[in-house]
Amino acid sequence: MFTEIQKRAIDEKLELLTKIKKGELPAQKLAELITKRRINWFEANKSILEKYHNLPDEEKAYRIICFDHMNINPEHSKMIRLCVGLINIKSYNFCPYLEACKQLGLDTSIICKEIGEPSIKELCRRINPNIGFSRDYEKLRPYNECCEEFFSYEI
Repeated sequence: MFTEIQKRAIDEKLELLTKIKKGELPAQKLAELITKRRINWFEANKSILEKYHNLPDEEKAYRIICFDHMNINPEHSKMIRLCVGLINIKSYNFCPYLEACKQLGLDTSIICKEIGEPSIKELCRRINPNIGFSRDYEKLRPYNECCEEFFSYEI
């Protein structure tokens, strides 16, 4: 069902989320570690900005974060432009946090908001301080067929 790489990613998330569930690791500490890892990746790969130089910044952030950093298959993510400066993303991709949450009985809306969202918001700010990121927590897997997220250019 899962590739070896995906299994390792799930196992890593299971270990971390088990520590959170047991109270051995504060969620904020894990969020800080993930943010640091993502910022370090971006600083080491800043030239990636040039790859998308012709795109609006909100779309640039989406592509850099989802495709280049998270290695999401573009076929598993659908972008819908809602208006100038705002895109909606429907994500159907493999997600190790989703799989780990299902196994541990954790609510993805809490885990994604407390642990995942801060690092994505900070990475957006590094790409352009005017880029915002949000999720529709009413439309999140496993409660919905896909996760719905938004990248916006905020003046």
